[in-house]
Amino acid sequence: MSTVKVFKGKKILPGKASGSALVSRKRIGLRGFVNLENGTFTGGMRDLEGVSFAGTVLIFPSSKGSTLWPIELDHTCRFGNSPAAMIISNMDPFVVLGCVLQDIPLVQVEDLSIFEEIKNGDAVTVDADRGEVTKCLA
Repeated sequence: MSTVKVFKGKKILPGKASGSALVSRKRIGLRGFVNLENGTFTGGMRDLEGVSFAGTVLIFPSSKGSTLWPIELDHTCRFGNSPAAMIISNMDPFVVLGCVLQDIPLVQVEDLSIFEEIKNGDAVTVDADRGEVTKCLA
């Protein structure tokens, strides 16, 4: 029998999605840090280097960079490498705009234990409409 761990948050953009978690405790930069054609992090994002965010539930504090962040996300998604959903801990207008452009569900969580309890590859479901992030536990 499996159980779940639910993290409550605030709906920023609606939608529901599931995927493997991709977690960074560091702010995420896209300009110069992501290969736009395959959505893979390159140098400068050491904790995520070589990993693609395509189809993942991306969990991170906020973005780093400038107004180009949503443009870079848009370009990457146009190559078919959109994250399934995003979870942030700090409100970030660049992340919001990027998610609006690509219709990506977005939840803001204040419970920072999410960074401890959810690991890369964990199965995660996001119900932004309810403000919930759910991790399946074996």
